[in-house]
Amino acid sequence: MKTWMKPFALMAVLAVASAGCEDGTTNSNDLDDDVLLADAALVAADGMFQDVAHMASPGTWGGFGVGPEAGPIEVQGTRTFTRTVTFFPGPDYDAETTTHMQIVSDLTRQVTHTFWSADIVRHRDMTVSGLEGEETSRTWDGTSTGDVFKSRHPDEGEVRTYDMESTGNIAGVVRNLPRAENPWPVAGTITRTIHVIRKEGDETIVDKIVNTSITFDGNQVVTMIVDDGSGPVEYEVDLAERNVKKRFKRKGG
Repeated sequence: MKTWMKPFALMAVLAVASAGCEDGTTNSNDLDDDVLLADAALVAADGMFQDVAHMASPGTWGGFGVGPEAGPIEVQGTRTFTRTVTFFPGPDYDAETTTHMQIVSDLTRQVTHTFWSADIVRHRDMTVSGLEGEETSRTWDGTSTGDVFKSRHPDEGEVRTYDMESTGNIAGVVRNLPRAENPWPVAGTITRTIHVIRKEGDETIVDKIVNTSITFDGNQVVTMIVDDGSGPVEYEVDLAERNVKKRFKRKGG
């Protein structure tokens, strides 16, 4: 079992940037469904990118990885990151005998863009199988929970701010090998249920459940389906971007 921690005070991460007019924006309470779904899609895509970032090689998680897969996990905006890795059979990774491994991780991070800022806490419990002997693919399964505090979305002089709580499921996500020739997951889904809350003072003006789903098929661009109960809306997500780089618009404009 191996652990790693980058210390940082959690309270510092959760410090709320003051919303309002200091950046020329004003609060907007008039939210249509399209705007809210796009905001939820952005948060769900951020979680998905970090799920995929966890799908590094066993050698990386074991602490001796080399090459592209040895890069840091949860690098963008990370403030604290702890992980516990368990190999089966243990205690250490062995390319010939290890059958699967479990990764339990916790992080706090902060994102700051012109189009989105937030303080984020996430927990993941993931298992990867198919490791024994000569590998051709690895399969990832697991669950996640997340809290996104003061998710702030400036847009054309207005700003929308939410708190979002989510639960996620990673089901049968397959990564073929070698990874250099197979950069994108070829199967499996990542789903999230997001509880979206927006308040004006003590008054709750938005309280909604939004469900999101991404199915992988080996392509660089995947479709995210977002539904708040009024019908599915589709968004395109480019996996090559590796993190959220712009505000989302629905598929087909």
